[in-house]
Amino acid sequence: MNQKTKIWKQRKIIHIDMDSFFASIEIRDNPNLQNKPVAVGGKANERGVLTTCNYLARKYGLHSAMSSKTAIQLCKDLIILPVDIAKYRKVSKEIFKIFKCYSRKIEPVSIDEAFLDVSESEYCRGDPEEMAKQIRSCIKADFGITASAGISSNKLIAKICSDWKKPDNQFSICDDEIQNFIKTVSLKSIPGIGRVNFKKCKTLNMTSCSDMQKISKDELIKIFGSYGYTLFNLVRGIDNREIETNRTRKSISVEDTFLHDLNDTTSCIQQLSILYTKLIDRCKSSNVNTNEVREIFLKVKFNDFETITRQKKSLKIELNEFKNLFDSNIVKIVKPIRLLGIGFRLNDKKEESSQYDIFDR
Repeated sequence: MNQKTKIWKQRKIIHIDMDSFFASIEIRDNPNLQNKPVAVGGKANERGVLTTCNYLARKYGLHSAMSSKTAIQLCKDLIILPVDIAKYRKVSKEIFKIFKCYSRKIEPVSIDEAFLDVSESEYCRGDPEEMAKQIRSCIKADFGITASAGISSNKLIAKICSDWKKPDNQFSICDDEIQNFIKTVSLKSIPGIGRVNFKKCKTLNMTSCSDMQKISKDELIKIFGSYGYTLFNLVRGIDNREIETNRTRKSISVEDTFLHDLNDTTSCIQQLSILYTKLIDRCKSSNVNTNEVREIFLKVKFNDFETITRQKKSLKIELNEFKNLFDSNIVKIVKPIRLLGIGFRLNDKKEESSQYDIFDR
């Protein structure tokens, strides 16, 4: 029986996501690591965290941002390797050259992830599914690692599709399939619905996009503020964002995990001063226009791994601004602190409703 040919009426967007990128490169370079649980990150005795881990390690419940100490407790045979970002960037640069063979409209999301608009590409007779297969095949043949792909007519659905059959696979949803497909998608897959907001949704008997579709736009705005307007569209599979070939930096931040917990305000303020110096250095090295600052933020992780983030509107980056943010929000919480982070967001010329990187309070 012949498979039904998919009809692409609008855009053709491919989302490519490398499978456990850092860990895969390390395993490729050391065949002795094959069929073993492998992670990349910091040492357990230095309070490190995992950057990524392979799929074998994930079977033990391991995930990125987990403390290395906890990871080893869950998987005693885990092999943790140090981060070699220079090596990963070199491989990433070569992989992106493959993307350029298929499209000039490429949006780098991160070192191991990108959107490609292949709407006008003549490769593979314009078939985006076949293009994705070729791209994944080239990556495997040339670099010995795997990638997953999602194909759809907008970025939201393409991103969801790339996660649908990971690893080393692909999945596509064309225009006519979006409305039925999005109803089956968990709200966890929707940008802006993080752990805290998902918990809020569950208390309102919403776990899927289908559930949230039953809520009016006005009610969503009451629950989520201005982002409710965006959510109203996202849970219906509507996403009109363009591919950003020249993505501008939206934020700058720095953070430190301390070898020993901070137990008093004086120590915290000292560390904020050190972080502030690092933040200014990063601004200079990144050629960021600090006149475009619209908001500063503070991140705190306590020794029980509870993490809170606080922010306030500000047009300037000054140490006292971060100290005031700490004094007004954190100083009353009597718990040891294992991590501090500070940063700022820049003005975005786009409409606020198109921003998906909201804080999950």
